[in-house]
Amino acid sequence: MNLYEYEAKSIFAQYGINIPPGRRITSPDELRKIHLGFPLTLKCQVLSGGRGKAGGIKFAHNLEEAEALAKQLLNLTIGDSKTESLLVEPKISIASELYLSVTLDRSRGVPIFIGCAEGGIEIESSRAVVTMPIPYPFHPYVARELAKQLKLSGALLNKVADIAVKLYGLFEKLDLDLAEINPLVITVGEDVLALDGKIIVNDDALGRQDYFKGWQSKHLTDLTDRECRAKLMGLNLVELDGNIGILCNGAGLTMATMDMVKEFGGRPANFLDVGGGSDQEKTLFALEIVNENPDVEVILLNILGGITACDEVAGALVTFMKKNPEANLVVRLRGNNQDIAEKILAQSGLKLIANLGSAVTEAVAKSKTPAGARR
Repeated sequence: MNLYEYEAKSIFAQYGINIPPGRRITSPDELRKIHLGFPLTLKCQVLSGGRGKAGGIKFAHNLEEAEALAKQLLNLTIGDSKTESLLVEPKISIASELYLSVTLDRSRGVPIFIGCAEGGIEIESSRAVVTMPIPYPFHPYVARELAKQLKLSGALLNKVADIAVKLYGLFEKLDLDLAEINPLVITVGEDVLALDGKIIVNDDALGRQDYFKGWQSKHLTDLTDRECRAKLMGLNLVELDGNIGILCNGAGLTMATMDMVKEFGGRPANFLDVGGGSDQEKTLFALEIVNENPDVEVILLNILGGITACDEVAGALVTFMKKNPEANLVVRLRGNNQDIAEKILAQSGLKLIANLGSAVTEAVAKSKTPAGARR
C-alpha cells in the first residue's frame, strides 16, 4: 500500500524525524487560513511517480497566486492518479540535498540502507549511491557508518545518522517495504529536514498493523473498480483485454495457465490468483467478480488443491452456476479432497476435466464459438 506524502511525513514526525511545517488542503479557499509566510510550495498529493516533471509542484509568492495555482493543481491528473489534495509548505532555503531510504534486499534477505550525497530524481543512475545491509539486532553504528560514506562529518554526520536510525525504526515497527526520504535536505542554517517522503506498507502486514486499519480502500486509486473490490477481499486481480476469465490458486500456476491460453490461441481477460487456503466464500466471490466483466465469455478455473480443498471450490462452483446458469465454465480441479469434489460436480452437471491441456483447448474453443452455439 502506497501512502501519500502528507501521510508519510506525519509518520516521520511521530518518529522524531524533522519535517517542514505544512498543511493539507482540498480547496483553494483554505489557503486563507494558513499562515506559513511566502513564498509557499504547493505539492499535488498523488500516488503515481513523476510529480515534479508533470508540473505537480509549484511556488507561490502571494495569496492571489497561491489560490490560482491551487485551483489548477487540484484538477491535475498525473499518470493515472488524480490529485487527492495539496500539501502546502513554506519554500525551504536549501544548502544541499541527500537521498536516504530503507528497503528490502530480497536477494540477501535483509533490509538495507540506501544513501546518496545527491537528492532528487533518477538517483539510481548516480555513482554516489551507497548501499549497506542492516544487521540484526540493529545498532546505531550502522547509521553513523552510512553517514560517513556520504562524506558527512561533525554535527551533520550525527544529525543524518540519527534520522537514519529513526527511519529504520519506523520501517521495522510498521512492516514496511520502503521508507524513503528524497530529498533529505540540509538547510542554510544546517537543519536537516525530510522535504519529501514515500512509504510503502507491506500488503501482507495490513491485517496485523492496527495503525493502518481502514486505510487501504482510499489508496487503491490506480485500480479498476473490480480490481479494488478484489484487493479488499484479499484477491490479486489484474484485468486485461481478452475474453477468457482465468481463476487459479498461486501466482505461478496463474501465469502458466495464462501462457497456455495464449499459446493455444486464446486471450486472457484477467490474472486472478485466489491464493492458498481459499474457502468457498472467497472462491464464489472470485467467480462472480470475473463473471461481472462484460468481455468475459468463458471462465477457465484451474485449481490445484493443497491448502485449498477441492470440495470447497466445488461447492462454490455449484452455488455460482445456480446464480448464473448461462455462464460458461471450464473446470480443472486436482488435489486435496478431489474425490469429494468430483461427486459434488457430477451431481450438479458440471464436467470436471483432469488434463490442463484439454481444459485450455475447450476454453479457447468456447471463447471463439458464437454465444448461441456454445451449449
